[in-house]
Amino acid sequence: MPELRTEIRLSQVQKLAITQSLRQQLEILQMASIELDGLISTELSENPLLEEKEEAPESTEKLEESPTESTEDSQEDDPQDTDPLDLLKEIDENIGTSPSTKFQEEEPWRPETANPETLSEFLLSQLDSVEVSEDIESASIYVIYSLDRHGILALPQEELLIGWDGPENILLDAISTVQKFTPPGVAQRSAREVLLFQLLQRNGSSALESLEYKIIDKCFSELAERQILSIASKLSVSPHEVELAIEQVKVLNPWPGAEFAGSTGTVVVPDIIIENHSGKFIVFLNDNRFPHLSISSRNRRILESPSTGAVEKDYVKKKFKRASWFIKAIKQRQETVKKISNFIVETQWEFLLHGVESLRPLTLQEAAKALGFNQSTISRAINGKYVQSPQGIHEMRYYFSRGSADSSVTAISVKEEIKRIIKGEDQSKPFSDERIADILNSNGTKIKRRTVANYRKLMNIPGARKRRRF
Repeated sequence: MPELRTEIRLSQVQKLAITQSLRQQLEILQMASIELDGLISTELSENPLLEEKEEAPESTEKLEESPTESTEDSQEDDPQDTDPLDLLKEIDENIGTSPSTKFQEEEPWRPETANPETLSEFLLSQLDSVEVSEDIESASIYVIYSLDRHGILALPQEELLIGWDGPENILLDAISTVQKFTPPGVAQRSAREVLLFQLLQRNGSSALESLEYKIIDKCFSELAERQILSIASKLSVSPHEVELAIEQVKVLNPWPGAEFAGSTGTVVVPDIIIENHSGKFIVFLNDNRFPHLSISSRNRRILESPSTGAVEKDYVKKKFKRASWFIKAIKQRQETVKKISNFIVETQWEFLLHGVESLRPLTLQEAAKALGFNQSTISRAINGKYVQSPQGIHEMRYYFSRGSADSSVTAISVKEEIKRIIKGEDQSKPFSDERIADILNSNGTKIKRRTVANYRKLMNIPGARKRRRF
């Protein structure tokens, strides 16, 4: 039997630390335009080295050019001037370097934002306050950025794993970590799981035997449609008991991220405009709403005058780095969004010409492979972004749709076809889901009855019985 013993070893490990600055880089990439607009205003008000130019700069080099500096405070030899955005790809592509302290001393970037706190900001602040390993922390950040606007982890497990470069067990531990955060129910897989989680959190293990738990667990679809008699029959209780239990369920919140989602009346402003010019589609960044930023040479010279002390000079130096990084972060965001938009034009030009029936199946993985990004980068970049095209205004995710069973037709086009079939049915004899599936199959779209039912529910179309008119 081999001898068991403990010993101390020194080993060199390749690892890339995710710093506060890099976290905010990911946040800016994911931000919707209205959020970024508010963030730019806040940063302009807080950083004296950042200023707004009335006209766009002639070149990127001028925008990012360092102002004239004294020899004493020259930035040329400062290793911290390395562009932190270069590390984003290292994170996504898992290209590690030896452990570095380059960014460990940087100034935390935590502006007093004028806009309401976002869900991701709220969750990241909680992550900062818990003791977890670096691997779990990195995976938790990935999980937080993968949540939808309701705070639900709606991505299928296989898609979530595709975008994660580490071990599966680390990702699962990270999901469990985020699920312990508030608001209660965040990072659950569905509204049903959110309600069950909140019920358990409120009433403990005794909730498992409650009628409320049984209704959510076993009769969720009937609960959504308030089919009280059906629930009562299924659970062998009286309708009155069901009504009382539903009143208790109503105090729960199936969308834990709703309070961070902002006003539902917000006007959608497209981030990208696609126009048809003589048969060729051209992509434009709709960034005129953002001020053009530059580093203020005048303010820096004033603050770095010979009469300025060492402490003030150090403050100026930090503000200069922060302003330079902020400008580069926005530039990187815009370039990434435009690259993805050009890819959409290349792959979905038939949709742009002919409409939804020509929308082809397209996955985030295909875009990531074509553009040299990781799938998680694509997912962050398209989050909350909108595209205006000859076919109307759509969320950028609209263009990424998995195919139906025969993989030649997108789920979106199948849903549109289901709508058309139902619209043309005889209302006294509405089509069942199986009949709709037969019609689609006869037209060349391979689909199962269960899939038709799922798509119909997603479109909030009632079943045949409820559609019938006498």
